[in-house]
Amino acid sequence: MPKTPKRTLVVGLGTSGVSACRFLRRRDVEVVAVDFAEDDRLRSNKAELESLGVEVRLGTRELPQDVGQIVLSPGVPLAEVSDLMSKKIPVIGEFELGAREIEAPIVAVTGTNGKSTVVTNIAKGLELAGLKSRAIGNLGTPVTEWVDQGEKVDWAVLEASSYQLETIDTFCPRVAVVLNVAPDHLTRHGTMEEYLAAKSRIAENQTIDDALVLHRDLSGYQELQKTRGRLFWYGKNTPHSKDGLSLEGDGLIWRGGGPSWTLRVSLEGVYPHEVDNLLAVIAALVLCGVDPDSAVQILGNPTRLPHRLEPAGTVKGVLYINDSKATNVHAALAALRAVGGDKLVWLVGGQSKNEDLTPLAELARDLHVSLALCFGEDGPLFREALADAIPTESAKSLREAFLLAAKRAEAGATVLLSPAGASFDEFQNFEDRGNRFKEWVAGLKERAA
Repeated sequence: MPKTPKRTLVVGLGTSGVSACRFLRRRDVEVVAVDFAEDDRLRSNKAELESLGVEVRLGTRELPQDVGQIVLSPGVPLAEVSDLMSKKIPVIGEFELGAREIEAPIVAVTGTNGKSTVVTNIAKGLELAGLKSRAIGNLGTPVTEWVDQGEKVDWAVLEASSYQLETIDTFCPRVAVVLNVAPDHLTRHGTMEEYLAAKSRIAENQTIDDALVLHRDLSGYQELQKTRGRLFWYGKNTPHSKDGLSLEGDGLIWRGGGPSWTLRVSLEGVYPHEVDNLLAVIAALVLCGVDPDSAVQILGNPTRLPHRLEPAGTVKGVLYINDSKATNVHAALAALRAVGGDKLVWLVGGQSKNEDLTPLAELARDLHVSLALCFGEDGPLFREALADAIPTESAKSLREAFLLAAKRAEAGATVLLSPAGASFDEFQNFEDRGNRFKEWVAGLKERAA
């Protein structure tokens, strides 16, 4: 077990911060925890943690100076602890804290979009191959919580966000996967360069025994290709000069890193937007030692997560699709390509991430999207960007946009919630937004019955 300083400051008492406190107290580490806010949820967390012997301070930005280590929650920027960092006090995250005690080899996945889906399906593919695995990290279960459950696995599959990678130290996945990058979280990272730097840390501790897997479209990002391990690529029609996995027609081809092979595969039932994610899954499985014939089984029965192009129901011949997880332009573009057409009513809006919305307008025009209902805090921004390309209407809230969609859509149409924006203007998170959308669809079905 790694040596831990005897007094640790935990900053941020969300899910990961609370888990870090519990983890440290189980190891008899003296813990002081600070959260800048104070509300009923935090007061409840404080009561539990104080019962474990944690010193908890809420509603203050004053940080204790007499600590030997800082564990920073993903939602707290590094700038908040810059004074302590200037004193050479080490800063890590809950992700790093827990990963230090994972005994199994690690597969780690990062990217702007698709992380949870890929992590879930890698774990499923390992299980189909007879290997015990667990998907943990950013998609739900904190790493420290899982470590203390004592579960023995052949592989640990971790979803890693840019925020978590920002505060790693020794973290070293046997197989690291980067799916894609697009402008996101720039209010936190500041610039695209800093965002890329955070993502690239996934491979910074790799050795010659490890592998880094990148989508072929990332070949222009030199920052992401830095590894002491072996570099592999994946994607449709990956250049023959690159080692890795290529889908060419119905042929799945592996080059380099052992014997080359080709398998004929069927993509029946696989949505276009899923193909790249499933290729990433297969590449990772092969690098985990899974036989190719077993690895490609995932194509026949992939796990699809909620709020990601999730059919919510059909009412009076209109299909409603919940893609609330599309909180940025990159994700909404993928949804439009998968669903778009001249009978599409698109719900777009929420909180913009200050991205260029031009690509959305161009694709919506090319696909002849019939109507965009622009809602929420930044609805006017979205409408301004789209108005010259396709018909648009404004709605103050998602509920208002939904009711308009139900009126406008005729039999044979699709109503797509793919906001391209964050949810916090109206909802707790994207899950809350998606669940409300599904509830409203269910209500329409009841009234139509």
